[in-house]
Amino acid sequence: MINRFGISAIALGALLLWVCLHGISPGAYFEVLAAFDIPRAAQPFSDLGAVLQAVYCTGQGVNVYAPNACMGGGNYNYSPLLLHFGGLGALAAHLKFAGLGFGALFIATLAVLPPPQSRAEFWLRALASVSASTVFAVERMNLDVVIFLFAMGGIWLSLRGGIARLAGYALFCLAAALKYYPVALLALLLREPPRRLAALAVLLGTAGLGFLVWFGAGTLTALAIVPHGPPFGNCFGAIDIPLGISLGIAAVHGDKLHDLSHFHMPLALRLAYMAMILAALWRGWVNAALYRPAMARLESATEVFLIGGAALICVCFFMAQNIDYRSIFLLLALPGVFALQRAGVAKAGWLAIAIVALLWESFFRIAAVSVMPVLAGQAVGYSVVIMVWAGREVLWWWVITQFLALLFLYAGAALSRALACLPHDPTTLPCRSVLQRGRGDPVLRRFHPPGA
Repeated sequence: MINRFGISAIALGALLLWVCLHGISPGAYFEVLAAFDIPRAAQPFSDLGAVLQAVYCTGQGVNVYAPNACMGGGNYNYSPLLLHFGGLGALAAHLKFAGLGFGALFIATLAVLPPPQSRAEFWLRALASVSASTVFAVERMNLDVVIFLFAMGGIWLSLRGGIARLAGYALFCLAAALKYYPVALLALLLREPPRRLAALAVLLGTAGLGFLVWFGAGTLTALAIVPHGPPFGNCFGAIDIPLGISLGIAAVHGDKLHDLSHFHMPLALRLAYMAMILAALWRGWVNAALYRPAMARLESATEVFLIGGAALICVCFFMAQNIDYRSIFLLLALPGVFALQRAGVAKAGWLAIAIVALLWESFFRIAAVSVMPVLAGQAVGYSVVIMVWAGREVLWWWVITQFLALLFLYAGAALSRALACLPHDPTTLPCRSVLQRGRGDPVLRRFHPPGA
């Protein structure tokens, strides 16, 4: 076993290097960012600065959902809940310290993940921790970094049992209230026995209803102004392939696309998009059999991080177009993928490599865009660029189908356990939560049906 703090130490060294580079040679700093396809911003931690400024402006009575002078002509498109934390506005004057603090916390939480079990796993996970996507997230200090911290803290607490477990679920709910998609983390409630699951579902459902009553209007306003971008840059999502084909067809016909938020895909491509999603779900279902024996041998902590990361990435992938920094949630799943490989699933090794490649994807894409037109001419160069984009999209879909297989296994095991509990006393061994019985019992062998 490798020291669990080694990856955090490497990531901290990378952060200090970035700080020094920005201070000594800002020009070189921005050149490296450009090589990672990270757009130049006025200052580091600009996304965090925009959120803090929005909180401050709200306190001054400004409607931050519309472009306004208080935010330099920009607007706010996150959850209205954040705007009620007025004290955060004071941090806008100390942006660098706030950004570095969140960056240090992000790096520290990497040590909470299950430790590497081999040198190959250590170096691949270290490479992932300093990837282009991770640099993008920390350099902007997007709210997704805060969501990552909540996810890590919530999972860590949920593995402790008792009040700590409930506090972990509360963190998941807070994360969902801040940016909606972390509702996927509530899939981890399926680890609970049926009666407790039902009670928690009622409690959390009531809390969600209260959120919609108080913040529903602001939430709809925020969702309506979420920006959309072309699918060829630093983004990922199920919509990218059909949207990219649609834009290509529109460009061939000479259409001018000034605003993607009002662009409508042809009906044929919408139907193809739906068919792609159904095909991915089917492939996930078929692939589940491949992972079943290995999933039954995972440590509980490894399994929970794996399922949490897979659920977050799948929800993000299918629900919206995502800026590349949101792929940092792949870091949650990576230790579990390596564990599946050690348990005998050869495909899991390729899955781990694919995850690291996706985290570094923007670097490879920019290299292709920069080099190939020079080496092979514009026509060949652009063809290669399109092939790189298509390869990225295919790789994302393949990773998603593997994650869907794991999620199907997880949900199926939870359902089987619930059905096994129905005719029995809920205090018997098949029905008790794994957290009441110890941490080494994975989901897939948490119950023993009658006669087994």
